[in-house]
Amino acid sequence: MIPENLREQWAREVERQELLFLACNGGGWPDVLKDLEPAGRRVALRRIGFRGAEEYDMPIDPMKEVTPDNREPWVRLTNGVAVCLRDGFVYRGGGRRCRHG
Repeated sequence: MIPENLREQWAREVERQELLFLACNGGGWPDVLKDLEPAGRRVALRRIGFRGAEEYDMPIDPMKEVTPDNREPWVRLTNGVAVCLRDGFVYRGGGRRCRHG
């Protein structure tokens, strides 16, 4: 049982591990990033202990012409996980070994 004084810290750790687990196992949408705007997703990532290394835009539909309407904001975290700020999808590619924690 988690002591009362550690419950908030425990909840943040569970959110952090869910994000890492999904990112390292093919990608997904962690609960902590659902139903937020891009600015809220940035705040949520910082709240659970992640830091952004770089922000960039990616085409929403790579088969269409790249225009301002066909771009979405992403952030690459310092641990290599990429996060779509538009919808909260997380992914870790590049063939590097994932470590949770």
